[in-house]
Amino acid sequence: MTAFVRFWILLSALLVAAGWILSAVHQLNRTGYLVVFAFAGIAFVVLKRKYGTPTRGGLRIFLYKFLQRCLRPAPLLFLVLVVLSLLSGLLYAGLNWDANAYRLPRILHWIGAEQWHWIHAADPRLNVAGCGFEWLAAPLLMFTGTDRFLFLINWTAYLLLPGLIFSVFARLQVRPKVAWWWMWFCSASWCFALQASSIANDAFAAIYILAAVDLALRAQTENRPADFCLSLFAVALATGVKQTNVPLVLLWLAAAWPGWRFLRRQPAVAILIVGLGTLISIVPISLANLHYAGCLLPMQYPGVGNFALNPFWGIMGNTIAIPAQNFLPPFYHLLPPYAGDWGDVGAALQTTFLRSGFGQHFSSFEHFLLLDHGSGVTETNAGFGLGGCVLLLLGAREAWRHRTAEAPMICNRRLWCLRALPWGLLLLFMATVGSYENARQLTPYYPFLLPALLVQRGQSLTVRQRRWQRLGLAVMGLTAIMIVVSADRPLFPAQYFFSWLSKELPESKIVRIERNIYQGSYFRSFEARRQALPQLLPHGEPVVGFYAGSSGVDEFAAWRPFGGRRVERVSPGEPLDSLQARGIRYVIVPDMALRETGETPADWMKKYRAILTAAFPPGPPTKLNRIGCIFYSFRVGMSAPTATTEIGAGKY
Repeated sequence: MTAFVRFWILLSALLVAAGWILSAVHQLNRTGYLVVFAFAGIAFVVLKRKYGTPTRGGLRIFLYKFLQRCLRPAPLLFLVLVVLSLLSGLLYAGLNWDANAYRLPRILHWIGAEQWHWIHAADPRLNVAGCGFEWLAAPLLMFTGTDRFLFLINWTAYLLLPGLIFSVFARLQVRPKVAWWWMWFCSASWCFALQASSIANDAFAAIYILAAVDLALRAQTENRPADFCLSLFAVALATGVKQTNVPLVLLWLAAAWPGWRFLRRQPAVAILIVGLGTLISIVPISLANLHYAGCLLPMQYPGVGNFALNPFWGIMGNTIAIPAQNFLPPFYHLLPPYAGDWGDVGAALQTTFLRSGFGQHFSSFEHFLLLDHGSGVTETNAGFGLGGCVLLLLGAREAWRHRTAEAPMICNRRLWCLRALPWGLLLLFMATVGSYENARQLTPYYPFLLPALLVQRGQSLTVRQRRWQRLGLAVMGLTAIMIVVSADRPLFPAQYFFSWLSKELPESKIVRIERNIYQGSYFRSFEARRQALPQLLPHGEPVVGFYAGSSGVDEFAAWRPFGGRRVERVSPGEPLDSLQARGIRYVIVPDMALRETGETPADWMKKYRAILTAAFPPGPPTKLNRIGCIFYSFRVGMSAPTATTEIGAGKY
């Protein structure tokens, strides 16, 4: 497994470095990537001759051990999770709100310009957010011409998770039997399992930081300078994915500081290694932020989430918010107090609380204590999960009961610090990050919070109890069920099932709620818009505009078919001359963006001298069905009083 981890880090470092280098020479295209892959292939051949490669016998032994492990319940259930995640990713397009709002559009903007550039847009996330995931996705999107395979980045990383967790736990003095069971239970936690088939980037970064700590400790015990260099690359990659991962660098420094002696032996190689690590880290995007936005981490911008809290009230607020999000039941939207209209009542109570004298201390949070009550726990709001938290608490209680039956381990001060430091980093996170769904943002931190609890005396006796093992396996089974019944990507005939069930149980409120959720899921509405938006634009138009306010979540659909056109963001208040200077003649305008700016279609047409060319869905505005938004296609720079009359009369 270690060989696969090393290969994943090298491949990731290659793609991230290639993205920045090709951007610098304006060759972010297929030819540029082919040249990079050719040089990488030559380097692989040279290294193969020098160090050799795994033999067929070694691969046969690995496969044999893997199949033997799968005969046991916990590895078998993890294999089930892997297969279900693969099916989910293959059957459904990756529709993640953040990815479609800014991560995927920014990739297409860069490919269209053949370089990274500061994108003209009102949404700052298109520019200021870390872009580690994007540099891995760019060549996959470029060569396949589709986004259907982007989930493989998360899915591949998920395969490496159990082995890395076991290795890190064992090196932090967690007893092998305890580490073995928890490597499966932690991998089955909701934040990891539900993102394995998605294009989110929270769980994806956890692999890098786990590998960074593991390889740093391995380099010292086995005297392997190459592993120390790879650990440096891994922690650099983790910071490049997301700014919230930056505090974890302190954990890596604590684990890796004795290994700096490896770099002192060869200063020239050290400069090269540190330079490459800097290139694939958060540094390039931070320098760009400093140049264009005036600060390294401009995360306090509207629409990005609040990262500028009062430290004391940040810790107090997150002490409530993070456990509340982690202890949500899997289908809480069906349970009181969340069922029915309680979600709206909760939002009203939240607003009232934030206006109170005490509640104003938490007003800097982004939607403090507001829970998404649409379809239960999903990839967008999942933390470690109720099942994992209950299992951890019960295990700690049982370990306390058996603490005298097990001899204490020899205390290693450095390893004790490595187990305690993540809890200090958790406090740092809580003091500074007040964004929505912090339980999900904490995903890379969760594995490092466990060792301090799992080294307790009595834990090895607890994991031998049949009832505790059965509870852990039941939690893994529940995770598999959550993947199967996901409202956005169901792995069963949900439409047929709930249509039949609604006929059998017409008075059932739960059946009615579930039927509405599956019929009006985010995936179904977004997929309808995804298919329709390209039809609103004339064929062969090289540049089109997309009018977006704080979020342009549907812009990605306007790029299809990929490579056929370039889409430019049109910001509210932008003059017509700016559009014409960029060669924009047609603009897609969502009515959601118009409502955000307080405009009507007639106002917009008058401002840009536009005529209406198409609308989706066709018909009066009341025919929204489950699309959730009306989209207008306008041609700007003209005059059309009749079109204004048609919209005013409700023709569209």
